[in-house]
Amino acid sequence: MRFKRPSIATLMIGAGAIVFIAYLYFVDIIEVARVISAMDMRIAAIAIALDLLCILLFSLGWKVLISGWRLGIKDAFLFVLVSIFGDLMIPTGSVSGEVLRISLTSKKTGMGVSTVTASVILHRLIMGITFGIALAVGMAQLYAVVPEVTSQLFLAVILLEILLGAVGVFAVFNARKLQNFATRLLERGTGIIKFFRKGYDPEKGKSRLANGFCEFGNSVGAVGKPRLISSGLILTLRWFLIALIPYMIFDSLGHSVSYWIVLLVSVFASMVQMIPVGIPGMIGVMEVSMTSFFIGFGIPANVAASVTLLTRLIMFWFELLLSAAVTSFVGTRSFVFGRGVKSASELTARGASRGSLHHQRRPSLCRP
Repeated sequence: MRFKRPSIATLMIGAGAIVFIAYLYFVDIIEVARVISAMDMRIAAIAIALDLLCILLFSLGWKVLISGWRLGIKDAFLFVLVSIFGDLMIPTGSVSGEVLRISLTSKKTGMGVSTVTASVILHRLIMGITFGIALAVGMAQLYAVVPEVTSQLFLAVILLEILLGAVGVFAVFNARKLQNFATRLLERGTGIIKFFRKGYDPEKGKSRLANGFCEFGNSVGAVGKPRLISSGLILTLRWFLIALIPYMIFDSLGHSVSYWIVLLVSVFASMVQMIPVGIPGMIGVMEVSMTSFFIGFGIPANVAASVTLLTRLIMFWFELLLSAAVTSFVGTRSFVFGRGVKSASELTARGASRGSLHHQRRPSLCRP
């Protein structure tokens, strides 16, 4: 009998399961279960409602940027949930999920894929800027309230995030200058690119780069500063609401902890989740990371593990079930109305494939 080699996906799921089992062993699962059993179920219901609100705010932050398109907040919310499903099932640092969002939005609105892609990049860029804002506020408040838990390392991290946020703001309002810098960088790296990619055409590469920056610049120009600021405020609010989920769980378990500690851990955990490790849902990795962050701030291991598992129950398992149901609904609806997507699995496969991004309903205004 011929031995069949397991796929990479199977190996990564197995690796995640091993990490998760080891995690449960080291945190004393019996004590963790005892702590979890003391949780007020009403708090759990409120936490789920908060999670839904945060997803809605994420969708609204994007909808504000594309308010002139034929896409209502309901469809924006559904498409974001489909993208969440893609991210959880195909862990590529949000790339797979965003490809799904772009594909669905292009089909729904008739906008060119390059235009939709530019709107999603702008949304993600604003998200990154607000990430730095939330981190900076959290660090400043924590230093004011509990200065002994801060360190030079944390201060270095916050300065780095502020710097990255400043770069993000510069990129939003100075796309042309950034394009010139990127073009020079591409020209200098032509030799390296040709070494790894045979047949690379430098002129085509520069044309594609210019086209991408043109679409991005057009998107920023079409949006305008008021809507950019509105989107930024909405996404900033989302960060502070996300932190309320584990904070409420701490409170329901009878453990008092600074909100600013919880905010920082939530932000750090989001950063870890963006790492394309390849394990679906980052099972095991996220649990270890969140628990370690909480323990690093002086929270007992059993309490830290309990809060982590309950938070993941809401922000991973609940979102996985909800997004899977929505993906099935969107796929079925597309089939009923003749939009060419026959099932949820085909929707995911088409969205994740590279070829699906080359279909454009409207021609781009930018030409290389």
